[in-house]
Amino acid sequence: MNMKTIKIILAVLTLTFMVSCGEYYRMVTTINANGNVYRALYASGDSAFRAGNISHNPFLFELGSDWTVNRCDTSLKYDFFGEEAKFNVKISKKANSIESYSKEIQCDTDKRSLAAPEESLMKKTGWFYTNYSLKVVYRKLQYETPISIDDFLTKEEQILWTQGGFDNYMNGFEMSDNLNNISDKFIKWYARNYFEISLEGIKKLTENYDLDRDKENIYKNLTDVVKVHPDDINPESVCNVLDSFYTTAYFSKLYQANHEILDNDYKQTLSITNVILNGISYELVLPGKVLQTNAPIIRSDTLVWKVDGMRLLFDDYTLKAEYRVINKWGFLLTGLLLVISIGSIVGLICAHCSCNAHMCKPCNIKLKA
Repeated sequence: MNMKTIKIILAVLTLTFMVSCGEYYRMVTTINANGNVYRALYASGDSAFRAGNISHNPFLFELGSDWTVNRCDTSLKYDFFGEEAKFNVKISKKANSIESYSKEIQCDTDKRSLAAPEESLMKKTGWFYTNYSLKVVYRKLQYETPISIDDFLTKEEQILWTQGGFDNYMNGFEMSDNLNNISDKFIKWYARNYFEISLEGIKKLTENYDLDRDKENIYKNLTDVVKVHPDDINPESVCNVLDSFYTTAYFSKLYQANHEILDNDYKQTLSITNVILNGISYELVLPGKVLQTNAPIIRSDTLVWKVDGMRLLFDDYTLKAEYRVINKWGFLLTGLLLVISIGSIVGLICAHCSCNAHMCKPCNIKLKA
């Protein structure tokens, strides 16, 4: 097994570990034919929240008094896209429109991309049917990195890696080769950022060393040493490499004396990882026939999307659905108009008839001679 294959396997294992350690949420939105909306969210709450302590709120946003909270003593198992999730808390709320939900949400800035998608429902009324177009936009996560992903992956590669989608001409072998190439570049991207973030903290405490001048050579030495995974790149490992690079013990002593500051700054900078771990099952129950959607899963009248921070890492993630609802009044009015029209036609014919002479065949009365 070559080093490239090992890197890919480790990357997959890391992402799997990230997903399995994240918080799962289930959100079910039911849209009625009259436009009213009912939304229910499920999560796993600790004993304090189930006992009524609102400060232990397990959801991504603040709970207002208009949300109905239901707590369960036992957890309900749910198949979260192949992973088992357990929910013991449900919140629900009715609204006049789907647009109102996100506008009213209060939450931390770093959670808003996942907690408050921009939802809109456009209506186009016809005679027999009313067509609806639903659009839900989860905005890209707001964060900054020292090195842009654009230096490593094209826009198309970024979307493919985080949100999926293949061109139809690709077979399995071509897909695998394409993903291996993207995986390798993605690992290099976040490994370089881990290094830059670690080095930036060390620079603030360092004297008499020009780390910017030697940065490229230092990074090369680091990647030669750290062969397990980029997650092993942190302030401590960078200090060890700096000792080796400059043949000194200055940096390891620097880390020992300031490890709390360096580690806290490092973790705070990478706090976006906590949001990436969260995953949502966005489920939409529609009142009419689905005409078009990009939902990967369709269960009868329910559309299901998987939304998580990974999908929002490089771009917005948009959910779309078009459906139509029968206008019963359209059919009733059409039938009524047909009856009235037929009656009017018969009435006009009869108006030209006379009962004094011959019989008129349509109305069985006589016509004038």
